[in-house]
Amino acid sequence: MKKNIGRNTRRCILLFLSSLTMAAFFYGGGNYINKETTYYNFFTNFISDLGRTTSHSGDDNTISIFFFTIGMLIQVFGAFYYLYNAADYFKMDKPKVTIFAKISAAIGSISLLGVILTPADVPSLYFLHILFANSVFNCAFITLSIYGYLFYSKGLKNVTYTLFICSLIVLGYIVFLEIGPPPWKSIETLTMHATYQKIAVLSLIGTIWVMSKGTDLLDDKI
Repeated sequence: MKKNIGRNTRRCILLFLSSLTMAAFFYGGGNYINKETTYYNFFTNFISDLGRTTSHSGDDNTISIFFFTIGMLIQVFGAFYYLYNAADYFKMDKPKVTIFAKISAAIGSISLLGVILTPADVPSLYFLHILFANSVFNCAFITLSIYGYLFYSKGLKNVTYTLFICSLIVLGYIVFLEIGPPPWKSIETLTMHATYQKIAVLSLIGTIWVMSKGTDLLDDKI
């Protein structure tokens, strides 16, 4: 059992958020509808806009993509490190279920790495970028659902409730991506997509933070 798994995970989350904040600060500007904006807009820019080789406005995006890549790599490591190893807290009671949790966490982490390696503004990579991005949320929903069951089996109800709510948010986002209007249709639909993406991602980050506190409690019982 890794005694510092919770603390290390929370450090990764803080570093991830700090790196993306810096990437947003240096973003060249523009979005899918309005190419003239000179800054990153929380409500009309996607997170992956930070990883474009060239911003929507046509400006060089080197500094932004640098911080984006650093932050995302930290998140890939942090998410895999936690979601893979946290399963060990439950393997004595639920050995088969924990295997599925580890597999789902691994696929999700690989998908997140794929998002980094396929900038959205490279036409030949766009299909893969969307495929990897959708896979991240699909795996997140599966992984969180499994962990919801595992934490419930340990009687940690607050963590379970958090996982349940986040799972619903992520599921809603997955459904929205399938049946909702395309983001490039209008500024309103772009705002819906970009904002919902942020809600889903922040929910995932916050939930992993709460989960890390939950495994801290399990450490205290050992």
